[in-house]
Amino acid sequence: MRARGAAAAAAAIVASVALVAHGGVTTDASWNDREFVHGAASTLDCAAAEGDFASRSAGRLLSGSLLGIDLDRIASVDGLVVTNDGSRSRPDASGAAPADPAPDAYADPLSAQALGLVEAQLPGVLQFPLGTDLGIAGQYARSSSDGTAVGAAGALTPSGGIALDTDGQYPELATVHVSQLLRTINPTAAPALEGVADVSLITGAVTGRSEVDGCALAWSGPATAVTRDYLAASLRTDITSPTVGALTSAVDASVDSLQRAADGIGGNAAVRGGITSGLTALVDGALDSSSGLRLSTVTVTELGAPIELAAVRALVSQPFGDAGGVVTVDPGAGTISVDTAALLTAAYPGQYTDGLNGLPPNTDLLSDPRIVTALTAALGAALHDWIADVEAALVTAIDAVAITAKASISLGTYVALPLLAPQWVDVARIDVDVSGSLGSLLDSGGVVTAEATLLSDVLGPLTAELDGLAAALVAGAGEVVGTTVDGALSAVGSIPAEIEALADPIVAAASTVYSTLFASGIVAVTVNAQNAPQAGSAQPHDWDALPGGRFEVAAMRIGVLGAVGEDDARLYLGRGSVGPGCVLASAPLPCAGY
Repeated sequence: MRARGAAAAAAAIVASVALVAHGGVTTDASWNDREFVHGAASTLDCAAAEGDFASRSAGRLLSGSLLGIDLDRIASVDGLVVTNDGSRSRPDASGAAPADPAPDAYADPLSAQALGLVEAQLPGVLQFPLGTDLGIAGQYARSSSDGTAVGAAGALTPSGGIALDTDGQYPELATVHVSQLLRTINPTAAPALEGVADVSLITGAVTGRSEVDGCALAWSGPATAVTRDYLAASLRTDITSPTVGALTSAVDASVDSLQRAADGIGGNAAVRGGITSGLTALVDGALDSSSGLRLSTVTVTELGAPIELAAVRALVSQPFGDAGGVVTVDPGAGTISVDTAALLTAAYPGQYTDGLNGLPPNTDLLSDPRIVTALTAALGAALHDWIADVEAALVTAIDAVAITAKASISLGTYVALPLLAPQWVDVARIDVDVSGSLGSLLDSGGVVTAEATLLSDVLGPLTAELDGLAAALVAGAGEVVGTTVDGALSAVGSIPAEIEALADPIVAAASTVYSTLFASGIVAVTVNAQNAPQAGSAQPHDWDALPGGRFEVAAMRIGVLGAVGEDDARLYLGRGSVGPGCVLASAPLPCAGY
């Protein structure tokens, strides 16, 4: 492109552009109208602008201020700034190395050691997964003498572009313990988090990238000359609460009760009595009174009901969540994890198809109360379904109990002997053996055998009568044993209503965090943070003092308000910056500081 025109026309264009770019703030930085009144803009040839500009670019993975510590001044992560005075580019970071396209571009990958130094200065507040691959923690800057500049930080390609993982398998980048910050800078808010021990924000990979065409900016303004992009792979809120442990402990206790009940079946007098009564009724109902036989005794000689509860215990201890992936509850850790992208999708169906990406500048993710409603619904559904799953697993375990039961049934009659009173004589015995799962006993009777033994022929042939009794026992003994054992185990093998009620405090704890912190504005999470935005919401107030002609973008900003409403903590992740630039032909206002 070749852009030439009258000096007065160029000056008017640039003057109007300056007001847009600077938000009406008058500065003596580059791109204000005074420089172009002297004719510099009218002579710019954007097709051959090499050597006409001084330029600046910067990339900074971490920026901001936490607990009075200025992250911009921590030497280990102080960012990469590259300037070009019109003849050569120069980086200001000792770890910077030439990058594509050299020699104007430089990269400064951060090491685990560098991030570890930051973590050490903010113990308990800011943490990094130092044991993982930190190749995502890059800083890049390119400043050229034709006025083009690129500043980027975060997950980067070798040439300073945004590294896109097509599988979406980005690692986590940082954990910010919000509750620890609150306890220090806003003590009045911390006590409101009833039932909450800790609140943390965990970010995935981030990238902020800002690019400017200085010559196009001089002629057309930032709308076409400045490009700002970002990547926010993920954001998760982890809420640690004793309410989670209260529920899972109660469920564990219920499972333990079932285990003890099953282990004690053999010595359970009520169960043995129930089986005895049931078998007695079977025999009495099948006896032919004309045969002279009468039931003598029913003795349960063996009874066992071992239960396998490993699957139930695994279910109770494993993380679970809702169908939409909004929440994950980890019983072992006592945490409720909330996926921000999934939460936004639930709150605003169809509006967050790209997750946390593609949003307008300075989007506050969590301030709408509708989000609290969506969270409450998702967490309530997850807990309800989990309790139902545990109950179903208990039923399955009870049905699978391997029953073994044996009983001896004696039959006799009174016999009148000469010179003696009538004597009771046992004349037969039937041994009953019942086996099978509890479910099979209830459904089909399981496997039952009955073996009759004639002890005396005092009543004459009893084969037919004994065969009939044995058949009745084979047909009904399995159901008798199954029903009796099932009654004993099912009484302790379900989740009581008082345990189900323990889900309510979990929902209350999570909703309190979101309503007290995010919806109220005490904690604000912003993506695509920009100064002097062309659209979207207003810039972060702490960027109001940035010089005119500088264009910043940060993938994510986390801010915590103090007790009097001041922004006492702010963390920027993945920040790219370009400008201000300077036209070298702008004498008598020479370009300085490049």
